[in-house]
Amino acid sequence: MRVNKFAASAIAVAACGSVAVGVAGPSLAAVNAPDPDMSVVLPATEPKSAAAVHQQLDAVGQLGEALTLVSRIGKEAQSRTPDTGALKEMQQRLRSSADRLTDSLRQSPPSSGRPAAAPPDDVHDLLKKLHKAIEKLIDAAAKKDSEGVQSAITEALAVVKDLLAKLPLAGDGSTLPAPLPL
Repeated sequence: MRVNKFAASAIAVAACGSVAVGVAGPSLAAVNAPDPDMSVVLPATEPKSAAAVHQQLDAVGQLGEALTLVSRIGKEAQSRTPDTGALKEMQQRLRSSADRLTDSLRQSPPSSGRPAAAPPDDVHDLLKKLHKAIEKLIDAAAKKDSEGVQSAITEALAVVKDLLAKLPLAGDGSTLPAPLPL
């Protein structure tokens, strides 16, 4: 019996597909299965007040605005002809956004031993480092120093990553549950 190339290819694809499903099937079925090692029951969390939820949403919004500005500044600095006027304007907006983020953290209710009157010092220090990295980035872009721009972007992204790990955005004052990849 002769088999043409098309039929042979179809048979090979079907065989490979069935082997792949046979191998992947148990792991796909286990995706929604409960973890057998879960022996700890998490305590029920009490409902948060509307003011606390509003404060958290405000902090997330300010963080989002700051991250968007960092991204836009980096992209503009990497362009062939960076507009230093636009970069300076975005830098001013970033400063005011960071100030609003600090104010939002300052207004958060006290939790996990942190006083409500002051945001964590490390977050404030990281915001200062971010401002310095953005200043370096704008200076390098103005000088048309592509290596300096790349170095400053790398520094700014490292500070942003540290900032995301330190911000107390959860209701109990803890940081984000897992480090976010950048």
